[in-house]
Amino acid sequence: MSDIKIPGFQSSEIFATIKQSIDTLSAEDKSKVLKQVNGIFEFVVKNGEGKTETFTIDLKKDGSVVKGKGPNKADAIISIGDADFIDLASGKLNGQKAFMSGKLKIKGQMMLATKLDTVFKNLAGNKAKL
Repeated sequence: MSDIKIPGFQSSEIFATIKQSIDTLSAEDKSKVLKQVNGIFEFVVKNGEGKTETFTIDLKKDGSVVKGKGPNKADAIISIGDADFIDLASGKLNGQKAFMSGKLKIKGQMMLATKLDTVFKNLAGNKAKL
């Protein structure tokens, strides 16, 4: 799990929490989440220093979270700032407003991004409105 946490990226803590949540799910619960979300998200996060890191949440094939690009092609690529990601995951930032204001950019299946609230509520322990 510690390989996901990156100094200078607060968002990496949330990805680590999501990974831990997925890893502790029973096979039945994991299967339920994979069926419900059925998508692979690639997050390109930019921190305050202008550095970028990529994180992939696979909730389609194997239920994993990895630093960097995952082995499977992402269905949605989401570009967001580190602080904005923290606000989005904690529910302080509305996903649709973030998208409309340009804080959040999506390539690929836009509608899949609406399922991120499920990811954040169930796996990060927070509430996000998308």
